[in-house]
Amino acid sequence: MSTAARAVIELLETLGFRRAYGLTGGPIAPLCDFLGRSRIDAMHCRHESGAAFAALEDSLASGQPTAVFVTTGPGVTNALTGMCAARWEGGRVLMISASTAAREAGRRAFQETSEVTLPSEGLFRAGAIFDDAWRVGDVSELPAIARTLAQGLRRPQGWVGHLSLPISVQTAQCDALEPKLVEWIEPSLDVAAESCAELLRGRDFAIWAGFGARSAAGEIAQLAERTGAAVMCSPRGKGIFPEDHPQFVGVTGFGSHSGVKEYVSSAHPERILVLGSRLGEFTSFWDPDLVPRGGFVHVDLDPRVPDAAFPGSTALAVRAEIGAFLRALLGRVDTRAARPAFASRSVPPRPLRTSGPVRPSALLDAVQRCVVDRCDAIIFTEAGNAFAWGSHGLRFPKPRYRTSTGWGSMGHATCGVIGAAKGRGGPAVALVGDGAMLMQSELSTAVQYGIPAAWIVLNDGAYGMIEQGMRALGLRPLETALPPTDFAALARALGADGVRVEREDQLDAALTPIPQLRRPLVVDVRIDANEPAPFLRRIESLISQTVQPRQEVES
Repeated sequence: MSTAARAVIELLETLGFRRAYGLTGGPIAPLCDFLGRSRIDAMHCRHESGAAFAALEDSLASGQPTAVFVTTGPGVTNALTGMCAARWEGGRVLMISASTAAREAGRRAFQETSEVTLPSEGLFRAGAIFDDAWRVGDVSELPAIARTLAQGLRRPQGWVGHLSLPISVQTAQCDALEPKLVEWIEPSLDVAAESCAELLRGRDFAIWAGFGARSAAGEIAQLAERTGAAVMCSPRGKGIFPEDHPQFVGVTGFGSHSGVKEYVSSAHPERILVLGSRLGEFTSFWDPDLVPRGGFVHVDLDPRVPDAAFPGSTALAVRAEIGAFLRALLGRVDTRAARPAFASRSVPPRPLRTSGPVRPSALLDAVQRCVVDRCDAIIFTEAGNAFAWGSHGLRFPKPRYRTSTGWGSMGHATCGVIGAAKGRGGPAVALVGDGAMLMQSELSTAVQYGIPAAWIVLNDGAYGMIEQGMRALGLRPLETALPPTDFAALARALGADGVRVEREDQLDAALTPIPQLRRPLVVDVRIDANEPAPFLRRIESLISQTVQPRQEVES
């Protein structure tokens, strides 16, 4: 007989958890004690939301589930931003928290975490944030929870859960938890593949690849090259189809390429095969011009996705794992002659400035040649102008670009980059704004654990996207300026390496060490705030959502 705390940690080991991120506290100390004795690598972070972002990106980079451990009260609520992102991004993350025992509820316990202080719906029960959630009152509940947890982690579209244990449960006697998994029988894909093939045979169609298709990059390439289909991708889908391939027409949505609209308007594909994308605002801006005349053929694991962004536009919806579906489809489609190459998006090298601030476009050129083209590091862009520049300017031959088009929290990249570096076992890079870097980062955590993460800071002394966006909307920016900050000096003060870049001819020397990075590095780049970021479509989308003044009618 053991305790529940030990049984839960041993269960996580059995289910493949290898790392956990979080902050401990008195109410969760018994569980953390066993966590420290286990084979799971536990990292103490500086903020619970940073821990959740790191766990999310570790799970995506490694393909293994990760855990977040937090204490009661603010420990739980601080982590929720990162857990919301994990649900949106398709991570496999379990948050384990402490809670207040039922007998103490309503008695003003320190950092009380109960139905008296926090809503049970969605937090301690399944809902918008968690696929499954439990606030455990007795150890007898744990065997059933273990089975559900194990089953959820097998879902290919990701799973996010919350297990809340009062200290009375953590320390109670409990048998070992041995989940018995229910074996799934995959339905035949032949009927769905044949129905899809009938809609595509002999017709011009395009492929729209999203993040959910990242594990099917090889099958997408085979389908495109066999059929001659043009390929476009969502921002999160960059690299799923090589961006230097002649059939690639560009990125859609935020930071998009003009070639996509030009292709759709000139080629008029009859249908578009959508693979693993929700076609949300930052992927499509709900642009009716992107709807093909014959409708979408939409493949996704979530049956709620097709027709959600463009109601009434779906010709066929298929619920399937994309790789398996494409393998069934490949033998049923026509082999067509190669099409003429689409226009190349390559841009000739820009002459470097030898004085003045660094143009963001020149910085992206340097990141491409010094980092993207020289190593397999995961590259993040943070919410804001960094996202717009990265989505528009960087080019990937493989799916290793990360950004958030859903929750889009500042701090996601500044913290998530450490989890990605741990998950892949090598360097990871975050392009972030100075506002995000001031909001939060896990730089100190990276120093403590020797994590090879690099932060490239687009330092313009402002909340740049807000500043440029409000002006583009014809509004007056509200307090967007930031005090001057030397992030290179701050990095060195925290024990990391820090380099300051003030001219474009200093970029290569600052960025060249990143492919062989062994310790944390901050590259503080003083950028030209006057070069507008490529996010005009976001402004148009915001304008379309405003209430327009009524037109006065002459009497």
